[in-house]
Amino acid sequence: MKIYAVGGSVRDEILGIEANDRDFVVVGATEAEFLEKFPKAEKVGKSFPVFIVDGDEYAFARRERKNGHGYTGFDVDFSPKVTLDEDLKRRDITINAIAKDPDVPGRYIDPFGGINDLKNKRIVHVSEAFAEDPLRVYRVARFAAKFPDFSVDESTIKLMDSIGEELLFLSNERVWKELEKALTYPRPGRFFEVLKEADLLKFHFPEVADLIGVPAGPIQYHPEGDAFIHTIETMDRLKDSGNNDPVAMFAALCHDWGKAASSPDNYPHHYGHDKAGVPIIENFCRRMKNVPERYRFAAKTVAKYHMIVREIDKITPKKAITIIQNILKCSCGLDGFMDAVKADNARQNDDARAFIRKMLPVLDVKLPEKYWNAGKKSSDILTQLRVLKYKEIAKR
Repeated sequence: MKIYAVGGSVRDEILGIEANDRDFVVVGATEAEFLEKFPKAEKVGKSFPVFIVDGDEYAFARRERKNGHGYTGFDVDFSPKVTLDEDLKRRDITINAIAKDPDVPGRYIDPFGGINDLKNKRIVHVSEAFAEDPLRVYRVARFAAKFPDFSVDESTIKLMDSIGEELLFLSNERVWKELEKALTYPRPGRFFEVLKEADLLKFHFPEVADLIGVPAGPIQYHPEGDAFIHTIETMDRLKDSGNNDPVAMFAALCHDWGKAASSPDNYPHHYGHDKAGVPIIENFCRRMKNVPERYRFAAKTVAKYHMIVREIDKITPKKAITIIQNILKCSCGLDGFMDAVKADNARQNDDARAFIRKMLPVLDVKLPEKYWNAGKKSSDILTQLRVLKYKEIAKR
């Protein structure tokens, strides 16, 4: 039995990045032999042996043969005869197909040129077997977001394009998990740029694909061109602002989806796109099934209010209070909300953010005890008291 470090921890070590977790591959052993050495190992794999030992993952070397659709349609051989090279060959991209020999310090096993691709900042598939697992399409897009200075090889883009129909066999939940990870990376927008280049947005992200070719707005305000480019630039600006909250990033991604519903007769304007985007976001989250409520609520709130909040000091106190209450319900908070709004408009200052902060004491106003059981009147009285407080603070 021999155990090698593999995958992301090896890749990150070569890049000088601290790895959060470590994966190992077990070669030349049976499960019984492995458990003899690691009696406290916890088995978590279903299709093939995967064990957790002290928080690290140990997977048995395996070879796979395609026998169906999607990322689960495989016959798997994990016998002790499977070699390390065979296991590395079935991996997605070369920079993830490097192993480290535990017995020889500094020795890497790199049969597919992953180290050279790291040096050349290149993302490329290991072999044509890449096409057998459509989930790898989204992994490539995700790694492009993780390593934004790496290029995706043209041959890999073509291979991704060729298996588009296979994406329909992926579960939406699994696709969401890939996107959710990408939202935490240095350039989340690259996830979508790579999928666009491979003509694959239409399968799981039609809401994003629909922005392509739709003018972002009047050219004097949107010289970048279409709403797709504007969305990517918004995500970039949000990341550059120092905000690393994936919830705020998801809201930035979704904020202008309503523009795709605009009538071309009104181009380059998009009247009412803020409210039009809310049901589109709702439909996306429902289709993906496992989008957490904190993402859903923040995205809908930013979409609905990202235009009007810029002039919140000019609207009625009652409406402004409602908007502020909803903003504060977002898990990304006032700053996450306003960071997304500011990223949307490069000319936006922080006046609205400061105004809302100034008005926060309004929400501290409580209903007097004598009105607690007055039914609908209780709500009306609390609103009136808060409006009075709002007007009082606004004069300061």
